[in-house]
Amino acid sequence: MKKRIIFSTVFVLIILAQCWFLYLTIRYPFLGINLKQNENKEWTVYSIDRVDSSSRLDIQIGDIIVNINNLVPDDYHTVQKWQIIEQADTIVLFRDGETIYLSTNSLSDSLKYDLLIPIVETLCFIAAILLLLKVRNSRSAQFLALVFVVTGITFMSLAGSMRGDATGKLLLTNSLITIPIVFLHFLIVLYNEKGGLSYKEHYFKYLYFIVLIGVFVRISFYYDSTISFLIYRSSSSLSLLLFLVGIILVFAFLLNVYLQNRTKNSYIRTITKFVCGSLFLSFFPIIFFSFIPHIIYGKEFINSLYTSWFVLILPLAFAYLIGTKQLYDIDMALRRIGFTIILASAPSILVIAAVYLLFPHQPSPKNYILLFFVILLIFTFFLYSTENIFTRMERFMFPRKHILQAALKKIAKDLTSTSSFRELKDLILVDIVSTLEVYGGAIAFKYRDSIEIISEGDIDESAVKDMIGREAQLDHPDFISFEINKHEEYTSYLIMTHKRSNTLLVLEEVQWLGLIVSYLAVSLENVYLIRKLTDKMNRMSSQSMGEQDTQDMSWFRKLSFELQERERMRIAADMHDTTMQDLFHLKRKIAALGDKYALPAEAKENVRSLVEYVEIINVTLRQNCFDLHPYLLQEIGFIRTVEKIVERESYACPFEIRFEAAGAYAIERQQLETKRHLFRIVQELLNNARKHSEASVVSLRLSMSNGSFHLHYRDDGVGFEPERLQAMSDIRTSGVGMEQLRSRILHLHGHLELEAHKGEGVRMNISFPMKEGISA
Repeated sequence: MKKRIIFSTVFVLIILAQCWFLYLTIRYPFLGINLKQNENKEWTVYSIDRVDSSSRLDIQIGDIIVNINNLVPDDYHTVQKWQIIEQADTIVLFRDGETIYLSTNSLSDSLKYDLLIPIVETLCFIAAILLLLKVRNSRSAQFLALVFVVTGITFMSLAGSMRGDATGKLLLTNSLITIPIVFLHFLIVLYNEKGGLSYKEHYFKYLYFIVLIGVFVRISFYYDSTISFLIYRSSSSLSLLLFLVGIILVFAFLLNVYLQNRTKNSYIRTITKFVCGSLFLSFFPIIFFSFIPHIIYGKEFINSLYTSWFVLILPLAFAYLIGTKQLYDIDMALRRIGFTIILASAPSILVIAAVYLLFPHQPSPKNYILLFFVILLIFTFFLYSTENIFTRMERFMFPRKHILQAALKKIAKDLTSTSSFRELKDLILVDIVSTLEVYGGAIAFKYRDSIEIISEGDIDESAVKDMIGREAQLDHPDFISFEINKHEEYTSYLIMTHKRSNTLLVLEEVQWLGLIVSYLAVSLENVYLIRKLTDKMNRMSSQSMGEQDTQDMSWFRKLSFELQERERMRIAADMHDTTMQDLFHLKRKIAALGDKYALPAEAKENVRSLVEYVEIINVTLRQNCFDLHPYLLQEIGFIRTVEKIVERESYACPFEIRFEAAGAYAIERQQLETKRHLFRIVQELLNNARKHSEASVVSLRLSMSNGSFHLHYRDDGVGFEPERLQAMSDIRTSGVGMEQLRSRILHLHGHLELEAHKGEGVRMNISFPMKEGISA
């Protein structure tokens, strides 16, 4: 409650002071006329701070001031207190025996006096409010907000101080001393909070007490006497000196922190470098170009009105420091800034040279230097910001490059989760083809004796095979080809067609494909290793072993089949609960759309066709769900389930399927897992027949004899050489294949007899005992 009252009081006082200074700014122009008494006790113009006052008021150095606002100079309050002329409406002066009457009504302030100060002041107060609102729980943020407030008060009081107001000069001299004290206090809180250090803060109450004493001493500013002038002149120089001493102490503190932590805490070192860099950029201009010349020569080399702008760098930099969890490397940032300054120097010198050639007698050397630094700052800021500007505007300035980079990020992310050749097509190849806007693309694998192609879009696979099959260098007028990697067992290629605009890929797109190829090389190697390991595990689980090895492998086969069935059940449940339900609702909405509106006959026919197509998709999904999870095994038994599968497959297969169960109904008394394994074997036999047999008749016969079940398979297809059966299960094959089939037979303690010859079809006899099947 007490803090809230103090905060509210300070806020009200700042508002009142701001209103008063705003009134002074609007009511009186800044004159900048400094006086001194000559040997005759006459007040003469000693110097003019405002450059255009001498020309627009027709006032010159050495003029004798006779009257100000109908008062003699000795009775005018700004002359008594500060020996300056401000807040004046009329001035009467004497020059070369002639009395001259002047009015300040015609002298309006330029933008540099009217706008410069309130802009900086407003930025400081807004930054303080944002810090208190956004990072209210951070103590260092509260002290940084206080730094902003004191800096804002300094700029706010500058407008009143320039016009000879006692409140303005009181606030300016005291806030200038307070800035390094509050800033040092903020640093200690920051290091304790961010760096985990434990610096003490109790001695700051003595420093704040000294500032408070200075406030009471400077109350004499409100009295019109020579004492107030002497106190002002001494306190003004003392304020500048104390400000410099305070900044030196801050640097000394930072150096001490760095030396103590240079080998302990890298984060503290980073903060210290950041603080030193910001501190130097903020105070170097105002100290070396304004304050030090004022102390030594009594005159600023560059008006502090301009150099004080750099002070904003410090609190803004610390707002970033508090608001972020990580810092940029300050060494790298300083190197970039230094290099940017060097680059900006050349155009800045050229601009100054052009100004000198066009206006050789207009600006003074001091103004040339000031103009050079302003132009240098502008060029440096522009060059330093160019990278960030181009990055943000890239999607508008270079849309094609932006699209390629976005696609590259997505493809790189997808490649991290790719584990099969099918995913290469669905996740990667589709994106490449759509991004490049080509007719089609392919990833080709050349093995010792065959070529495998994964394609997307419109691409001639036969032409791709012919091109890859040639031993010479890849060259085709319709394709652009990249070798992805070359393995001892295969070589892979990325192949793209021309663009849909019938143009070749540009250099930027070719370079982008080169990056994609480098990512694909690693991903394909991983896919190859995964497939090779999976194939090795399948072979190992399908091999007949000795009695001891069989016991060791039993758990592996059992776990493998359980995981497969569990995953199939999960996928089937997901398809049933999500996709199929969505299709059902989609079908109802489409049908309702056709019934709700009076559509033309042709439109109604299209709606009906669309409903039928959705139903076909739904039926297909239902069949796939059943293949993944054959729940009918438990409901109607193994034989009836196989009969339904045979009936369904007969409509889609190019051959006739014959199934017979002769006296084998005892199979229904076997465990559910045994029937599920046998069902998967039947599925695999039919899949292989559909893919490879080219048969006209496929027959399946289930029988029982001598205490064993027998599954007889026969087709009249092209057959194969039995000695090449091992080669059929290399890295190129997909699905469970013969190795999975053998593994299931071994798991059932069964036996496989295979008879096959090229051109004479395939015969298999799978047998397993009635009472020795084990539950998976």
